Amino acid sequence: MFVACLNNDKVQVVTIDNRYSLTIPAFLKEVSNLNEDASLQYQHAMKEFYVVVIDEPKAELQKALEDNGLNSLYSDDVDGFANLLIDGMDDAITITKKSDVIDTVVNSMPARMIQIHGEIEGINAFYSVAYIEGKETYYQVMTWTLASKEKKNREKMDKLLYTLKEL
Repeated sequence: MFVACLNNDKVQVVTIDNRYSLTIPAFLKEVSNLNEDASLQYQHAMKEFYVVVIDEPKAELQKALEDNGLNSLYSDDVDGFANLLIDGMDDAITITKKSDVIDTVVNSMPARMIQIHGEIEGINAFYSVAYIEGKETYYQVMTWTLASKEKKNREKMDKLLYTLKEL
């Protein structure tokens, strides 16, 4: 019965500039104040459910690594992209627990995923994040909720990470 209810959840497919699409819960609404670098930003403030996608050309990662002398620390592939951004999260939030990075595939694209518990501005949060290597673009799909709502939101958060498609 519980599984049937989950399968009947309404979703919406959001397409960004004919570049990619993401399937997200229908209750989410578009906003513009979550991350200035994001090409997709949706939330439901009452449910404390948030998702952003930040995409950047692969050449920008390579240039950033070279310009900042980081080639020896981070590889120019999805692993380097994921590790660079995970390390960057350490600067933004106080990480209290994180999973191992999972090596996976999202719609035929190499991907890495991680779950993180952390504190930001005194608020305990849970993040489920995917780092995906497209043909010419890297994607960071980040979902988050209050730590107290992890059990309620986690399955939807994890599922949507697997829905990114390049167009």
